[in-house]
Amino acid sequence: MIENIDLSLVDWSRAQFALTAAFHWMFVPLTLGLSVMLAIMETIYIRTGNPEWKRITRFWMTLFGVNFAIGVATGLILEFEFGTNWSNYSWFVGDIFGAPLAIEGILAFFMETTFIAVMFFGWNKISKRAHLTSTWLVAAGANFSALWILVANAWMQYPAGMHFNPDTARNEMLDFWAVLFSPVAIHKFLHTVASGFVLAAVFVTGVSAWFLIKKRETVFVRRSMTVAAIFGLATSVLVIATGHFSARVMAEYQPMKFAAAEALHSGTTNAGLTVFGVPSQTEETSMKVEIPGLLSWMTYHSSDAYVAGINDLLDGNAAQGIIPAAEKIERGKVARQMLRDYKDAKKNNDETVMNSLRARFDDPVFQKEYFMYRHGIECCTWIAISSLIDRRV
Repeated sequence: MIENIDLSLVDWSRAQFALTAAFHWMFVPLTLGLSVMLAIMETIYIRTGNPEWKRITRFWMTLFGVNFAIGVATGLILEFEFGTNWSNYSWFVGDIFGAPLAIEGILAFFMETTFIAVMFFGWNKISKRAHLTSTWLVAAGANFSALWILVANAWMQYPAGMHFNPDTARNEMLDFWAVLFSPVAIHKFLHTVASGFVLAAVFVTGVSAWFLIKKRETVFVRRSMTVAAIFGLATSVLVIATGHFSARVMAEYQPMKFAAAEALHSGTTNAGLTVFGVPSQTEETSMKVEIPGLLSWMTYHSSDAYVAGINDLLDGNAAQGIIPAAEKIERGKVARQMLRDYKDAKKNNDETVMNSLRARFDDPVFQKEYFMYRHGIECCTWIAISSLIDRRV
């Protein structure tokens, strides 16, 4: 039971996973953008026939390879940590969470790693166009891998296309397409990939600038910088657009996350966008500079719109239809007790009680009100059930 669990293990598990993820994320976004820029540079080489572009491509390809190797090494560790650090959770949601991860490994990552060998070692061994195709496939595979990883991440933040099965006490997938095309997944993927593109453009520009300062390879780096500047400018516009829509989706499906990001303690209409402020856990942001009404307008396209704050989500706001956190905890206890009653009825072969409880579990309204909340942490009750119910029952 929960009282016999050393909760410090949770802190250590989080710390280890966070350290690995942070290190992993230092390299992966760069490879997403660099892979596309490599493909663009090699395309210019094929179209112009200028050997200087081949040299440019191979130089940046080397830096891409270093980042790719470190990204793969840390990514594999993260995959293992799903099972070692969060084994109960992985068992609980594995029917859903495992699907995009499996697709990423079997399809996207397999394609990427296959053609990366051709890209690195295929110069002068295959035709120019075949080599260019392999480079574009590496770029596609890298970004396709990001799609499936982010779909898995988005599902944890907005669990769509699933159903809780009381017989197994596990979440099961009902609609694969709902998982893939959930609003959180789509916006998360577009914004993350676009950010990786901008990062690569900044990286290439920065390295090129260093060469210019040293007055080395000036023609080489000017051409690299030209590609990076154009690529970065175009994708910067995409980052702005996708970031705006990602914030709107966060406000709808993860309002606590949104309120914390905006340091908004108390909800209000005509909410201002804080440009600068000193945050606090116990009181409103002090010494802040804000633009009145802009947060409401950016979030809901109306300056009169109400934006929920941290206190609303903790204490509830009946006027806005926001359930207090204490009531959500009580609902979680009800759902947990129902599962225990269902297990007991199953052991005692009490079909009447089983059918009654099963019907309630299958009720979409019950699923929504007791397991998923628009104004709170979507997965809190699921994880509570996973942690507190003995799977051997």
